[in-house]
Amino acid sequence: MTRSPFTTATLLTAAGAIPFLATLAIVITQPINAPEATVAMVDYGACTLAFLGAVHWGFALEPGGVVDDPRLNHQRLTFGILPALIAFAALLIMTLAAAPRAALIILIAGFFATIVGETIGRGRNLVAANYLALRWTLSIVVLAVLFITFFIEVIGMRHA
Repeated sequence: MTRSPFTTATLLTAAGAIPFLATLAIVITQPINAPEATVAMVDYGACTLAFLGAVHWGFALEPGGVVDDPRLNHQRLTFGILPALIAFAALLIMTLAAAPRAALIILIAGFFATIVGETIGRGRNLVAANYLALRWTLSIVVLAVLFITFFIEVIGMRHA
């Protein structure tokens, strides 16, 4: 039996959410391991955010991916690197300042800005509708996990 690329993409998108959910489960159920799980979540979140930007380079560079308006091509490539820069900022804050709450906020902002940008890109016919549906689903899960982890970090630091 063969699968369409969209079916495979759907399954892999779901698989990509598992590390977020697993680290959240650790944060919630094992307070002693919560700081390490939060670091792992920030690390994985940064990798995922960078990947989401890279997808737009693929869109721009694929055969037929160049659009008539050169400004849109430049915007598409620029948008492809911005999530990686935001991800790097989260990693830098986590590493140099040991500030998990700040790193989580940066990731929340990055994931939110990325899905908003992709939604705008859909309106400009730069993003496929089926891709955007997958991205919204993943974004809702990831943003919920990051928000919950952030609030647990805030509550945990008040009790420390």
